[in-house]
Amino acid sequence: MKMEKILVFAAHADDAEIGMGGTIAKYSENKDKIITLIFTKGEKSHPHMKEEVIAKQRKSETKKVDKLLKRKSIYLDLEEGKLKQYLNDDKLLNEIKEMINKFKPTKVYTLSSSDPHPDHRSVNEITLKILEELKFKGDIYAYEVWNVVEDNHAKVYIDITETFAMKKKVLKEFKSQRHFIYPLLPLVHLRARLYGKRYNCKYAEKFYKIK
Repeated sequence: MKMEKILVFAAHADDAEIGMGGTIAKYSENKDKIITLIFTKGEKSHPHMKEEVIAKQRKSETKKVDKLLKRKSIYLDLEEGKLKQYLNDDKLLNEIKEMINKFKPTKVYTLSSSDPHPDHRSVNEITLKILEELKFKGDIYAYEVWNVVEDNHAKVYIDITETFAMKKKVLKEFKSQRHFIYPLLPLVHLRARLYGKRYNCKYAEKFYKIK
């Protein structure tokens, strides 16, 4: 089987794990190469803590998840809540283009354009703009995090029955975000079961095929 090169774009450290942690784990089991590009430090998730402290903690958690998923994460260290302003930032766009040209991904995953979080939508815009300018020939998918409405693209379901336990395990590694993630776990479970029924399996994740 040909080795895939998977590039995942995320606004925050836990986005990819919430939306496609089971699929990433499947790629890992297949020994595919996986890179997650994280736009922000996530420094504003705890207003009562110093930003540099929470940013350091989130990076430490990401390193633990990287080991479990056998992937590499790269932080762009951009300011949380202000990603929209980078849509026409040539320096940033060229930096990401260089990473893509160096890694040569076969598949790219980005956040959904229908996600209610503004940073998530901005990552979608930035990603698609870059890929269009590069005339990227590979597959492009969008994954869900906080979606309540669906994207206007073809739906693709991935069976994660064998890797759902790993998805839950890596989510629990983001201990600094437990006040967000732990209440989210029942929804993650429910969504995986619902998508599994649609795909005729126990657990599944849904993606939108952009290209």
